[in-house]
Amino acid sequence: MGVEEARQAPDRAGDRARPGSAIPEGAGPARYSAAVPGADSATAPTGVATRAEPGSLGRLREHAASSVISTGLTDRLAERRRAARTLRLRRLTGAVAVILVIAAIAWGVLYSPLLALRPADITVEGAQDASSGVDADQVRGVLAAHEGESLVRLDVDRLGGEVADGLVRVRSATVTRSWPHGLTVSLELRNPVAAQETEEGYAVLDSEAVVLETVTEAPAGLARLAVDGAGEGGAPPLNAAQVATMTAIMGSLDAATRQRVSQATISTTGQVGLSLADGASVVWGDGSQNALKARVLATLLTTSARVYDVSAPHNPTTR
Repeated sequence: MGVEEARQAPDRAGDRARPGSAIPEGAGPARYSAAVPGADSATAPTGVATRAEPGSLGRLREHAASSVISTGLTDRLAERRRAARTLRLRRLTGAVAVILVIAAIAWGVLYSPLLALRPADITVEGAQDASSGVDADQVRGVLAAHEGESLVRLDVDRLGGEVADGLVRVRSATVTRSWPHGLTVSLELRNPVAAQETEEGYAVLDSEAVVLETVTEAPAGLARLAVDGAGEGGAPPLNAAQVATMTAIMGSLDAATRQRVSQATISTTGQVGLSLADGASVVWGDGSQNALKARVLATLLTTSARVYDVSAPHNPTTR
């Protein structure tokens, strides 16, 4: 080796040792660090730093992916919450709408004029003229207090009681609704069967001893009630039990037989006798088995006799 070559040899070795010089092919980071002891990593070239942390790019990718997943999950949860709120709102709106519809129907049925009672639309069955019984206008007058009330709210049983209580000649009344504004009232009337003389006049009685009216003169066609022996002036006045017994007997007679009876008398022992308009008499006995006695008497009256005895209805006699 010449002198010149010897001088250049250290320079070439130095060139290999300089940081800026090219790294020999095949040399790794360990060789580079060994060639430059104490070198600061902050001053290392970029390419070398990247190679020194191979997991950094993976962590960046994982972080970006997790951010995307987190954002998508948040959006889905928010969308579900909005959907749940919308569903609750729809349900609440539907419930309110249903309640309003039901309230409107209830008001229309129960309180509006849609089904309100009109007295002019009340039909009365079984009524008579006012002079001899009950006419339809009297029944409508009793029920007029309920004008304008919905038929749905009316208690028809209570209305029947009001008619019977308000009109003495009505024994009972059956009320049914006649849509949309009327009622049908079926009457069972009290029929007069006898008359009792009182201080005020003559009380007209039905079969239950209910006073239908009081008149000044004895009504035609009705038997007069009296105590046996009253004509002699020593008999006490009739009491309520005696009147009830005789009116029940008169009520058991059919209309044709009743028309033939002019007077009914009762003894202090409760024995009843009937006086017929043709002068004949009937021995009735006590107030038992009235229906049977009435049927037997109707049969016996088809024959001529002065006395008809039905006190023992299974063994009646005439004479």
